[in-house]
Amino acid sequence: MVIFTAKLFKEVSKGPLLQIALDFTDLKQALEVALSVAKAGAHIIELGTPLIKTHGLKALIDLKNLIDNKLIVADLKTIDAIELEFTPFARNGVHAVTILSFIDDDIISDAIALCRELGIDLIIDLMYQKNPVEKAIKLADLGANIVNVHVGVDVQRKRNISVKQLLKEIEEIAGSNIIVAVAGGIKPRDVKLFVEHGAKIIIIGSAITRHENPYKATIEALQNLQ
Repeated sequence: MVIFTAKLFKEVSKGPLLQIALDFTDLKQALEVALSVAKAGAHIIELGTPLIKTHGLKALIDLKNLIDNKLIVADLKTIDAIELEFTPFARNGVHAVTILSFIDDDIISDAIALCRELGIDLIIDLMYQKNPVEKAIKLADLGANIVNVHVGVDVQRKRNISVKQLLKEIEEIAGSNIIVAVAGGIKPRDVKLFVEHGAKIIIIGSAITRHENPYKATIEALQNLQ
Protein backbone atom coordinates (compact mmCIF):
# COMPACT_ATOMS: atom_id res chain seq x y z
CA MET A 1 0.00 0.00 0.00
CA VAL A 2 1.28 3.48 -0.87
CA ILE A 3 1.49 5.45 2.37
CA PHE A 4 3.36 8.55 1.26
CA THR A 5 4.08 10.47 -1.90
CA ALA A 6 6.55 13.29 -2.45
CA LYS A 7 7.30 15.34 -5.55
CA LEU A 8 9.05 12.71 -7.68
CA PHE A 9 6.30 10.14 -7.13
CA LYS A 10 3.63 12.70 -7.94
CA GLU A 11 5.37 13.65 -11.19
CA VAL A 12 5.95 10.07 -12.33
CA SER A 13 2.32 9.25 -11.59
CA LYS A 14 1.45 11.59 -14.47
CA GLY A 15 3.57 9.66 -16.98
CA PRO A 16 6.99 8.09 -17.64
CA LEU A 17 10.09 10.14 -16.85
CA LEU A 18 13.65 10.12 -18.18
CA GLN A 19 16.44 10.12 -15.60
CA ILE A 20 20.06 10.81 -16.53
CA ALA A 21 22.72 9.29 -14.27
CA LEU A 22 25.83 11.42 -13.77
CA ASP A 23 28.29 8.63 -13.03
CA PHE A 24 31.40 10.80 -13.02
CA THR A 25 34.17 11.62 -10.58
CA ASP A 26 34.96 14.92 -12.33
CA LEU A 27 32.43 17.43 -11.00
CA LYS A 28 33.03 20.02 -13.72
CA GLN A 29 32.38 17.44 -16.43
CA ALA A 30 29.29 16.18 -14.62
CA LEU A 31 27.83 19.68 -14.36
CA GLU A 32 28.48 20.40 -18.03
CA VAL A 33 26.61 17.24 -19.01
CA ALA A 34 23.83 17.98 -16.51
CA LEU A 35 23.24 21.40 -18.05
CA SER A 36 23.13 19.92 -21.55
CA VAL A 37 20.65 17.14 -20.76
CA ALA A 38 18.51 19.49 -18.67
CA LYS A 39 18.25 21.91 -21.59
CA ALA A 40 17.23 18.97 -23.79
CA GLY A 41 14.34 18.22 -21.41
CA ALA A 42 15.47 15.36 -19.16
CA HIS A 43 13.08 15.16 -16.23
CA ILE A 44 15.39 13.84 -13.50
CA ILE A 45 19.10 14.42 -12.91
CA GLU A 46 20.83 11.74 -10.86
CA LEU A 47 23.91 12.40 -8.80
CA GLY A 48 25.67 9.09 -9.42
CA THR A 49 27.29 7.18 -6.58
CA PRO A 50 30.88 7.85 -7.79
CA LEU A 51 30.13 11.58 -7.96
CA ILE A 52 28.69 11.62 -4.44
CA LYS A 53 31.57 9.59 -3.01
CA THR A 54 34.07 11.94 -4.61
CA HIS A 55 32.42 15.31 -3.94
CA GLY A 56 29.69 14.70 -1.37
CA LEU A 57 27.12 17.44 -0.75
CA LYS A 58 29.08 19.88 -2.91
CA ALA A 59 27.89 17.98 -5.98
CA LEU A 60 24.26 18.52 -4.96
CA ILE A 61 24.74 22.17 -4.01
CA ASP A 62 26.57 22.98 -7.24
CA LEU A 63 23.93 21.16 -9.29
CA LYS A 64 21.10 23.01 -7.55
CA ASN A 65 22.86 26.33 -8.22
CA LEU A 66 23.13 25.42 -11.89
CA ILE A 67 19.77 23.73 -12.41
CA ASP A 68 16.97 24.36 -9.95
CA ASN A 69 13.97 23.34 -12.03
CA LYS A 70 14.64 19.59 -12.32
CA LEU A 71 14.01 16.67 -10.05
CA ILE A 72 17.23 15.46 -8.45
CA VAL A 73 18.00 11.96 -7.17
CA ALA A 74 21.00 11.20 -4.97
CA ASP A 75 22.08 7.62 -5.69
CA LEU A 76 23.45 6.99 -2.22
CA LYS A 77 22.92 3.20 -2.27
CA THR A 78 22.64 3.41 1.49
CA ILE A 79 22.89 0.24 3.58
CA ASP A 80 23.40 1.71 7.06
CA ALA A 81 23.25 4.97 9.02
CA ILE A 82 20.18 6.04 7.09
CA GLU A 83 19.47 9.21 9.06
CA LEU A 84 23.06 10.43 8.80
CA GLU A 85 23.13 9.81 5.04
CA PHE A 86 19.64 10.93 4.03
CA THR A 87 19.17 14.05 6.15
CA PRO A 88 21.91 16.32 4.72
CA PHE A 89 20.81 15.62 1.16
CA ALA A 90 17.15 16.19 1.99
CA ARG A 91 17.96 19.48 3.70
CA ASN A 92 19.89 20.63 0.63
CA GLY A 93 17.04 20.07 -1.81
CA VAL A 94 17.28 16.53 -3.17
CA HIS A 95 13.96 14.98 -4.19
CA ALA A 96 14.80 11.30 -3.69
CA VAL A 97 17.52 9.03 -2.33
CA THR A 98 18.31 5.38 -2.90
CA ILE A 99 18.78 2.42 -0.59
CA LEU A 100 19.81 -1.15 -1.40
CA SER A 101 17.10 -3.77 -1.03
CA PHE A 102 19.08 -6.58 0.58
CA ILE A 103 19.27 -4.95 4.01
CA ASP A 104 16.87 -5.99 6.78
CA ASP A 105 13.20 -5.22 6.29
CA ASP A 106 12.95 -3.30 9.57
CA ILE A 107 15.70 -0.93 8.41
CA ILE A 108 13.91 -0.44 5.10
CA SER A 109 10.72 0.35 7.03
CA ASP A 110 12.66 2.90 9.07
CA ALA A 111 14.02 4.40 5.84
CA ILE A 112 10.53 4.72 4.39
CA ALA A 113 9.35 6.46 7.56
CA LEU A 114 12.38 8.75 7.63
CA CYS A 115 11.88 9.83 4.02
CA ARG A 116 8.25 10.59 4.84
CA GLU A 117 9.44 12.87 7.65
CA LEU A 118 12.03 14.50 5.39
CA GLY A 119 9.53 15.04 2.57
CA ILE A 120 11.48 13.11 -0.05
CA ASP A 121 10.94 9.91 -2.01
CA LEU A 122 12.82 6.68 -1.43
CA ILE A 123 13.92 4.51 -4.35
CA ILE A 124 14.78 0.94 -3.38
CA ASP A 125 17.43 -0.63 -5.62
CA LEU A 126 16.85 -4.31 -6.44
CA MET A 127 20.43 -4.87 -7.59
CA TYR A 128 21.67 -8.41 -6.85
CA GLN A 129 18.21 -9.72 -5.91
CA LYS A 130 17.80 -13.28 -7.22
CA ASN A 131 14.01 -12.89 -7.22
CA PRO A 132 13.28 -9.19 -7.84
CA VAL A 133 9.54 -9.78 -8.30
CA GLU A 134 9.11 -11.44 -4.93
CA LYS A 135 11.23 -8.80 -3.23
CA ALA A 136 9.40 -5.90 -4.91
CA ILE A 137 6.02 -7.21 -3.81
CA LYS A 138 7.31 -7.57 -0.25
CA LEU A 139 8.68 -4.03 -0.35
CA ALA A 140 5.32 -2.72 -1.56
CA ASP A 141 3.71 -4.38 1.45
CA LEU A 142 6.18 -2.49 3.65
CA GLY A 143 5.01 0.77 2.09
CA ALA A 144 7.62 1.30 -0.63
CA ASN A 145 6.54 3.45 -3.58
CA ILE A 146 9.42 3.05 -6.04
CA VAL A 147 11.79 0.19 -6.84
CA ASN A 148 14.65 0.16 -9.32
CA VAL A 149 15.19 -2.98 -11.39
CA HIS A 150 18.91 -2.54 -11.89
CA VAL A 151 21.77 -4.45 -13.48
CA GLY A 152 25.02 -2.89 -12.28
CA VAL A 153 27.81 -1.88 -14.62
CA ASP A 154 30.25 -4.53 -13.42
CA VAL A 155 27.66 -7.27 -13.94
CA GLN A 156 26.95 -5.90 -17.41
CA ARG A 157 30.62 -6.13 -18.32
CA LYS A 158 31.30 -9.47 -16.64
CA ARG A 159 28.26 -11.31 -18.00
CA ASN A 160 27.52 -9.25 -21.12
CA ILE A 161 23.93 -8.61 -20.07
CA SER A 162 21.71 -5.60 -19.45
CA VAL A 163 18.39 -4.90 -17.80
CA LYS A 164 16.73 -5.90 -21.11
CA GLN A 165 17.07 -9.49 -19.88
CA LEU A 166 14.57 -8.64 -17.10
CA LEU A 167 11.62 -7.40 -19.16
CA LYS A 168 9.33 -10.17 -17.87
CA GLU A 169 10.16 -9.28 -14.28
CA ILE A 170 9.71 -5.57 -14.97
CA GLU A 171 6.26 -6.18 -16.40
CA GLU A 172 5.24 -8.36 -13.47
CA ILE A 173 6.41 -5.85 -10.87
CA ALA A 174 4.72 -3.01 -12.76
CA GLY A 175 1.46 -4.92 -12.48
CA SER A 176 1.55 -4.45 -8.71
CA ASN A 177 0.99 -1.25 -6.75
CA ILE A 178 4.51 0.16 -7.13
CA ILE A 179 6.43 2.42 -9.51
CA VAL A 180 9.22 0.69 -11.46
CA ALA A 181 12.45 2.40 -12.43
CA VAL A 182 14.90 0.56 -14.70
CA ALA A 183 18.66 0.93 -15.10
CA GLY A 184 21.53 -0.96 -16.60
CA GLY A 185 22.88 -0.65 -20.11
CA ILE A 186 19.87 1.22 -21.52
CA LYS A 187 20.29 3.16 -24.76
CA PRO A 188 18.03 5.95 -26.05
CA ARG A 189 16.54 3.64 -28.68
CA ASP A 190 15.52 1.17 -25.93
CA VAL A 191 13.30 3.56 -23.99
CA LYS A 192 10.03 2.68 -25.69
CA LEU A 193 10.55 -1.03 -25.01
CA PHE A 194 10.77 -0.47 -21.27
CA VAL A 195 7.77 1.87 -21.22
CA GLU A 196 5.75 -0.78 -23.06
CA HIS A 197 6.64 -3.25 -20.30
CA GLY A 198 5.43 -0.90 -17.56
CA ALA A 199 8.55 0.97 -16.46
CA LYS A 200 7.87 4.54 -15.34
CA ILE A 201 11.39 5.88 -14.76
CA ILE A 202 13.94 5.11 -17.44
CA ILE A 203 17.48 5.67 -16.19
CA ILE A 204 20.25 6.15 -18.74
CA GLY A 205 23.89 6.74 -17.93
CA SER A 206 26.85 6.45 -20.26
CA ALA A 207 24.79 5.99 -23.45
CA ILE A 208 23.90 9.66 -23.01
CA THR A 209 26.52 11.14 -20.67
CA ARG A 210 29.47 9.74 -22.67
CA HIS A 211 27.82 10.41 -26.02
CA GLU A 212 29.56 12.92 -28.28
CA ASN A 213 26.37 14.98 -28.12
CA PRO A 214 24.47 14.40 -24.84
CA TYR A 215 21.83 16.96 -25.84
CA LYS A 216 21.00 15.10 -29.05
CA ALA A 217 21.03 11.70 -27.31
CA THR A 218 18.62 13.01 -24.66
CA ILE A 219 16.23 14.27 -27.33
CA GLU A 220 16.26 10.80 -28.92
CA ALA A 221 15.46 9.16 -25.60
CA LEU A 222 12.62 11.60 -24.91
CA GLN A 223 11.13 10.98 -28.33
CA ASN A 224 11.01 7.25 -27.52
CA LEU A 225 9.43 7.97 -24.14
CA GLN A 226 6.13 9.02 -25.73
